[in-house]
Amino acid sequence: MDETRHAIVQASKLPMSIIIIGVGNADFAAMEFLDGDASVLRSNTGEEALRDIVQFVPFRDFRN
Repeated sequence: MDETRHAIVQASKLPMSIIIIGVGNADFAAMEFLDGDASVLRSNTGEEALRDIVQFVPFRDFRN
């Protein structure tokens, strides 16, 4: 998770977005954390993401 957070913070400097789709009934708390809607995402070194580039969508909420 630390490496993923670091990679997302670094990617926030680039013209890209990340969409994560949660499939199944697992606990997706970690994916929601990466989404950055609740707070600014920080890497394990404390560097803040320049912008929120991650959108998490739990498929179970939209399957019907």
